[in-house]
Amino acid sequence: MIINASAPGRICLFGEHQDYFGLPVVAAAIDLRGHIRSTSRSDQTVELHLLDLDEVHTWNLDELPDPGPRAYWLAALHVARKEGWLPENGWRAEVTSAIPQQAGASSSSALTAAWCALIATRAGKALDREWVAHATWRVEVAFFDEPGGMMDQVMCAMGGVRAVDFHPAFATHPFACPSGEWLLIDSEEPKDTLGILSRAKHQRLELLEEWGASLTEGAFPARPKQWDLNAHRLMDATVGIQSVSADGRALLETGGASCQAIGQRLIEHHRWLSEGIDVSTKRIDALLKQAAQLGACGGKINGSGGGGTAFAVFPDGKRQPAVDAFRATDARVIPINLGAEGVRIEVN
Repeated sequence: MIINASAPGRICLFGEHQDYFGLPVVAAAIDLRGHIRSTSRSDQTVELHLLDLDEVHTWNLDELPDPGPRAYWLAALHVARKEGWLPENGWRAEVTSAIPQQAGASSSSALTAAWCALIATRAGKALDREWVAHATWRVEVAFFDEPGGMMDQVMCAMGGVRAVDFHPAFATHPFACPSGEWLLIDSEEPKDTLGILSRAKHQRLELLEEWGASLTEGAFPARPKQWDLNAHRLMDATVGIQSVSADGRALLETGGASCQAIGQRLIEHHRWLSEGIDVSTKRIDALLKQAAQLGACGGKINGSGGGGTAFAVFPDGKRQPAVDAFRATDARVIPINLGAEGVRIEVN
């Protein structure tokens, strides 16, 4: 039996670096996908060919080794065995992806979501995208006790453009695609996902505990007198990101917001990320400045930061001249469309 699975990458429109506080995010799946093509085997062997990386991994379903750090392919098999959705027989899989890797566009979560959906389908489970989102989170975050939130897993599994709420309960709210033409900009700088997440999350959590503030309830008492300028800067950014994210969400909920209105919120969001919690780079700031000079309404860094990708939105008809100008300077840019379908299964 041939079973193929795919899932999209994503950009975070509003709410970057706040989902792990239990605060909402607004994100969009993009039309760049990771693909897994699989054929059945009659034995217990899982044979995984990562074609883009020229790597091959094989495991026996009855004797799975312990995964190393961030070994999501193997971790998914362990989670599936523990939770009862591991198939009886093995398969051969070939993996390719059009999503920039290690760049903040959720290439790993897309492939993990597709992998979880593939495993579950081979075990006879019907496709349930919300279940895939939670299973992907259990594989990538809970299994390794990592500091990330759940935005990536939700968007790669469920697709579309949507707000994701985590407090007081998990819920998603689909939106129409925002206006404008969108461009993914790859800085081609390596990024330290776990280091950035750990610093951006844990430093601010400690300050919030010291402050006694509740972001989810909007309770902001007087700040501790002993705080230095860096502590105030981090909290200013935390509250600023929350505010601009709420404004951006309101625009999308209302519908019909202009490219300029959305772009202004993206610019403000990026300023808090870059100047407030230091997750941008000089290269990314320069690329976004170049995008603005080429007619972009706005843009921001994408993902955890410290390198990777950014994105910008252009008025209709203005994107292609910007693509040509970027490529003339050897910058790597990829036109994208928002609202892509979530995880997809094809059985032949």
